Amino acid sequence: MLRRYLLREVTVFFLLGVLLFVGLVTTDLLSSLSGVLLSRETPLPVVLTLVLYRLPYTLGVALPLGLVFAVLVALARMIRTSELKSAYAGGVPPLSLLWPLVALGAVVSVLVFANAAWVKPEAQSRFEAKLYQVYYGTQPSGVLYRKAFAPNGLGVYYAERIYPGDAGAELERVRIIDADGVIWSAERGRWEGARWILGPTYRVDKNGNVEYQTSASFPFPARYNPAFRRRDYEALPLKSLRQLARVDPKARFPLERRYADALGALVLVWLAGVSGLALRESSLAFALVVVLIFGYYVLWTLSARLFAGAIAGPEVAWLPDLVYGGLALLGTVRLR
Repeated sequence: MLRRYLLREVTVFFLLGVLLFVGLVTTDLLSSLSGVLLSRETPLPVVLTLVLYRLPYTLGVALPLGLVFAVLVALARMIRTSELKSAYAGGVPPLSLLWPLVALGAVVSVLVFANAAWVKPEAQSRFEAKLYQVYYGTQPSGVLYRKAFAPNGLGVYYAERIYPGDAGAELERVRIIDADGVIWSAERGRWEGARWILGPTYRVDKNGNVEYQTSASFPFPARYNPAFRRRDYEALPLKSLRQLARVDPKARFPLERRYADALGALVLVWLAGVSGLALRESSLAFALVVVLIFGYYVLWTLSARLFAGAIAGPEVAWLPDLVYGGLALLGTVRLR
């Protein structure tokens, strides 16, 4: 009975928390774009479209943070009315109240992952296209310049220019160094499916011998997507991001982070539940909301800097979850 009552309380505050963080993130978006929106005299329908396309990203932030807010506020209210103290005095163990919160966190974690894997990438792609139109008055071309890939075990693939074609993409001024060290050069080629197909090609072996071939085909473990530019990792569906991570080392961190952020919703709620159930003063709950969210953000930012500085590998994306998960586990043991 008490567990259902707690979940009901948390659910109410969760809805309020999500609305609160959606409002905060949306306000931050509009304030950051206010200069360009005003200078371009952007119509209100376009502004609302940008907000709508950005909503899945906003929810990815608001869902876990809203649940942290809800758990601590609900527990603070129960502390203030002495409901928790009465429950403990009646023999209710704190852990029996923790697991329903963890289960709710797991549900939110699944929602965050589904949103990040499929919904947010499509919306992000449309958001970036619409924002590009606001800035430049036209749609992005999808053309990539001076793009290099290093597929595992396949060598290095480079093209001076890649642009959309009838069946994938067209390649210009291509250079491929295969796994055997043989250099292939071509002025033009095609990226069809999971292959690069070159036109008239010059092949140079390790001894410097040059051979002319009318065409050459090379396996490539990713399909063309104009969002392969570095700033567009968030605009790639999970499957495409997995493919890209096999050939672009810089894409491996965003891939790891996509999984880690989803688990982060569960870890955050777990630690919030442990902390809230251990509180003795309800006034500390709001301070805990700030500390938990700010601390996670610091670790989240630090992990990105460590990867960008080549100090750590893509696995560093899991740093916030490992730290908060360790604290939650320690708190759970002490809560017993």
